[in-house]
Amino acid sequence: MKTALLLLVALAVAAGPARALRCHVCSSSSNCEKAQNCAASARYCRTSTKMEPLMGNLVEKDCAESCTPTHSLPGQVSSGAAATLCCQDDLCNRSLQSRAPARTLLPGTALGLALALGLLALLVAPSL
Repeated sequence: MKTALLLLVALAVAAGPARALRCHVCSSSSNCEKAQNCAASARYCRTSTKMEPLMGNLVEKDCAESCTPTHSLPGQVSSGAAATLCCQDDLCNRSLQSRAPARTLLPGTALGLALALGLLALLVAPSL
């Protein structure tokens, strides 16, 4: 049992921390690109586009902990049209169109969950 526990700990250490997501982070009147590493808590690359008839377009790209895609149609002149796109791959917010669907689990998260469940099974199995 100690050998199996040591093996699980060694695997957890070898896996290391999950690599940070990379997104374009910028603000411009057109499509902008400036790659940056996100904070560990960021799970999404977000692109918000707002079309203002009187002021022009505004494109904002950033890292986000949560993201809800939205689309709105042009309304009043003051409100304009807006859209928010979300994705979860490195530099996936390069274009103004979403091509990449959101992933449910990051690879590091899945590995951590598998290791935790294996450890729990080893701790519970001897008592059965």
